[in-house]
Amino acid sequence: MYLSRIFLNPRRQGTTLFIGSPQRLHAAVLASFPQDPPTGASDGPRVLWRLDIDDWRRPVLWVSSPNKPSFEHITDEYGWPRAEPPFETRSMEHLLARLVAGQEYVFRATVNPVKTKAGEPDAEGLRGRGRVVPLAGAAARTEWFVGRAERWGFEIPLGKVQPPEGGPAWAVETRDSRRLRFSKKGAKRQVVLQTVTFEGRLRVTDVDLFRRTLTHGVGRARGYGCGLFTLAR
Repeated sequence: MYLSRIFLNPRRQGTTLFIGSPQRLHAAVLASFPQDPPTGASDGPRVLWRLDIDDWRRPVLWVSSPNKPSFEHITDEYGWPRAEPPFETRSMEHLLARLVAGQEYVFRATVNPVKTKAGEPDAEGLRGRGRVVPLAGAAARTEWFVGRAERWGFEIPLGKVQPPEGGPAWAVETRDSRRLRFSKKGAKRQVVLQTVTFEGRLRVTDVDLFRRTLTHGVGRARGYGCGLFTLAR
């Protein structure tokens, strides 16, 4: 597995349109490999990406992948082609091999927090198929994230700052929230995604599950910038 980061230049013509289109980003990331990379059809590690734009002067595109990528086509048009280097790629194998339960990391992840809303009952009182709706509000989104941590191989410890809306003082906070709208080829309706970026501390509880989290991603919309975790000690 490899983790790459590409610094994008927001002053270059076309960069604003590029980073504003999950479809263009998705296509550009997949074009970074000589052969079609795994994107979820198989059960193995897959390509994941995330766009960090909390600093508008220096947007960063992160990509994790089973195979080593090349991003010249992105840096030539939207990045810093004369920088040294124009992008960075590092192996994740050392990190994946040294994971141990109890380790703590600072993390960042963008996810798509949703819930299934029950369908309306018909004349016979039977409910139809439910629909997936995005969660609203920092408290509900944080509860969703913390509640799924165990199945992802980690736990969120308690922090020191009490959230203004009350509830447990988890060591995690929402850093960015965006609603994305774009057209998908062959779809009659626009795709609407609510993405939320979480940042905080985690503690590894299950090494195998956490290794899968890092290599497979989590949640929905993994093809459109969600599910990728980045870590720091």
